[in-house]
Amino acid sequence: MTASAIIADVRSLLAGEPVYLAGSLVAEQTYGKSNCHSDVDLFCPTPQVLIATGQRLLCNGYTLDDRFGRVWARWLRYGFKQWHTNSLRLHDANGIETNLVYKLTDGHPTTSLGQVLESFDFGLLATGYDLEADRFMDMRGYLFPGLDPDGPLPLMPAKRSNWRNGFISQYNGLREAGRYAKYHGYGYDLTAVKDDLVTGYWAASSYMSTHFDADKQLLGRIYEAIALHIEADNISELTLAAKQIDYKDSLDVIMEALE
Repeated sequence: MTASAIIADVRSLLAGEPVYLAGSLVAEQTYGKSNCHSDVDLFCPTPQVLIATGQRLLCNGYTLDDRFGRVWARWLRYGFKQWHTNSLRLHDANGIETNLVYKLTDGHPTTSLGQVLESFDFGLLATGYDLEADRFMDMRGYLFPGLDPDGPLPLMPAKRSNWRNGFISQYNGLREAGRYAKYHGYGYDLTAVKDDLVTGYWAASSYMSTHFDADKQLLGRIYEAIALHIEADNISELTLAAKQIDYKDSLDVIMEALE
């Protein structure tokens, strides 16, 4: 199914509900691409909305992804934990993967489409649908004044400021290279993002190289290896490493995957 067809189905089902549709599916429609998404991402402003929306989908023929049946059962009995992201994965009758997401940014829930979009990494993701109002929102002009909205966009402003100064969490730093490779594979122009990422990885690597903690020093070398791969446009290597890495593995195993 095309992005527009999937979006039309979602809008038909959830129009009037306080849910926000954003991510790679909407970007695919915005930029007129095809096959540039892997799932449908629906963002919920509260845990209650996520549960209500999940039940609505289940009542309309959606099924829970295998391992998320246990997640659903635990949520219904015990509620949510204060994790950065709580998500539920389902599939519709056509097998299309749908993720319901309740996320915290800087310790607070994302309670509007604008907040959801600003919490993303890449500027090209700055469009979405407010399903409660059933309207499309394009924040590219607001977030990137003076730039061509259809041209290469950098990281989101807040993310960009932190990243270029090397303020990168281990969670984000280890996963960003895989995200970069994925969107590069989709065919987006990431030249502005490339500069942001390389600058940030080198800044973080420089700081960690003299850290007293051996794990931090190793993380710095990992960031250096990622920076070199991005600089050299070694997208296939980044893609392969992202597939090989279990991010729960030790830093030594992650380093080996990047070498």
